[in-house]
Amino acid sequence: MSGGDGRRQPRVLVADDYAPVRLDIREDLERDAITVCAEAATGAEALEGALREQPDLCLLDVHMEEGNGLTATAAIHDELPQAKLLLITALPDEEGVLAAARAGADGLLDKAIDFRRLPTVVRAVISGETAFPRRLLGRLLEEVRRA
Repeated sequence: MSGGDGRRQPRVLVADDYAPVRLDIREDLERDAITVCAEAATGAEALEGALREQPDLCLLDVHMEEGNGLTATAAIHDELPQAKLLLITALPDEEGVLAAARAGADGLLDKAIDFRRLPTVVRAVISGETAFPRRLLGRLLEEVRRA
C-alpha cells in the first residue's frame, strides 16, 4: 500500500497482552497511514508474526503475561536485524533502558504516552532515530563509556 504521496506505508507489528491497548495503538497508527500488519498477545506470537510479516517496526510491551517482550525483542533482532524495535512499558526506568538497548531495541516509551504522538515516534525510529526517554539516557551513556 502506498500513501497519498506515493511512498509505501510503514508496516508495524503491535504486541501487547492487553487487547484494548493494541486497539488504541492500531487506531492511532492507522489514522496516520501506518499499516498494522500483525498483532500479538505474547512474545512467541510477536516473533512468529515478525518472521511472517517482515514489518518495518515491531512495537512490543516489555511485560506481557506470556513471553517477555525483552526476550522477543532480542529474538526478533537476531532474526530480522533490519526491523526496528520499539518497546513500551508502564514503568520506564534506567535498568529498563539498559535492558532494552541490550536486547537490540531502538527505543523505549512510557505507556503513559499520548498514543496520538505514536505515529511521529514510529516514523522517526523507522527513519533511523532512537526514542529513549531523555531523563533516563544518562545511565545508558555511563554504560557505553565504561565498555
